Amino acid sequence: MKTLEATVRPEELAAAEMLRHLSSEALAELAARARRRSLAATEVVFKEGDPGDALHIVTAGALAVVRPSHDSDLVLERLGPGQAFGELAVLNGAARLASVIAIESSETVEVGRDDFERVLDSNPQAMRRMLGALARDLTLAKEEVARQNRSLEDTVRERTEQLRESHLEVIRRLGQAAESRDDATGVHITRMSRLCARLARAGGMSPEECDMLLHAAPMHDVGKIGIPDRILLKPGKLGPAEWEVMQSHTTIGARVLEGSDSPVVQMAETIALMHHERWDGSGYPHGIEGEDIPLVARICAVCDVFDALISERPYKRPWPVPDALAEIERQGGAHFDPRLAQLFVAIYDERLRDVVEGA
Repeated sequence: MKTLEATVRPEELAAAEMLRHLSSEALAELAARARRRSLAATEVVFKEGDPGDALHIVTAGALAVVRPSHDSDLVLERLGPGQAFGELAVLNGAARLASVIAIESSETVEVGRDDFERVLDSNPQAMRRMLGALARDLTLAKEEVARQNRSLEDTVRERTEQLRESHLEVIRRLGQAAESRDDATGVHITRMSRLCARLARAGGMSPEECDMLLHAAPMHDVGKIGIPDRILLKPGKLGPAEWEVMQSHTTIGARVLEGSDSPVVQMAETIALMHHERWDGSGYPHGIEGEDIPLVARICAVCDVFDALISERPYKRPWPVPDALAEIERQGGAHFDPRLAQLFVAIYDERLRDVVEGA
């Protein structure tokens, strides 16, 4: 991959969906730091597992996103001018989820992770919009591939399942990207989602619905990406104005996820919006009550609060599990659906303890 000397123009960056939300000043700053790259046919831009140190916008030619398969490389997507790749890895520094190879002689504009983060730090609202666009694009890509492969042989169905798992991993990582802002360990999001699936199964939901909930629950606090650090990370009690801003993470999360055709993302949208509603109607953002609150949101409310109680935070020590269970039971009929609160306590030793102790 060769570096070209030609200047990068801001409008070339704006051609990419995830970057067009940046202000003209931010685009100009990013363009000044970006580099042009020239690729020969069959040249590898990066391999699956490589560090996420840059994203690319295609300006000429064609590239392929591929993953290794048993007998050949599986092409996940073909990329042309105006399309970007490497977005998720550069957002959270994770390893690349696939390889990218030039199909023909091509050119890209490369934006380094450090430069990208510097611009995002000064444009926090752009990050929320970019994550929303990225989540929708990845979900639509997953569903399109699934539709195309539904009638193919067992080997193709195996590859489709691999692709499904990779996109579910994207959804989990988006949830973790939001959660990591105030929970550096990342344990809460995994443990809470597993508790939700177990409670849902005990409550009568089908295995398919429970599996969907397992993948949707990690997105419950994705709206935190829109909350300023001075409020989200404040160690003391929030004031009335600050609390109002904090409550908006529910509506922000729903807006990030809205408009998807994916059942998983639709469920995640419902959970993001309503997991802070309370059985007695005193919750937020809309103050709905009882069974008007969707079942998946009621399940997440119980599991989210329980896990928050037993987790250590900068502003509190973890509660002992018996005390947390007693609090869940006490809040049945007030904060929580009384049936779910009683069920959670009743099945803890048999079905939930291993989730908590194994975290």
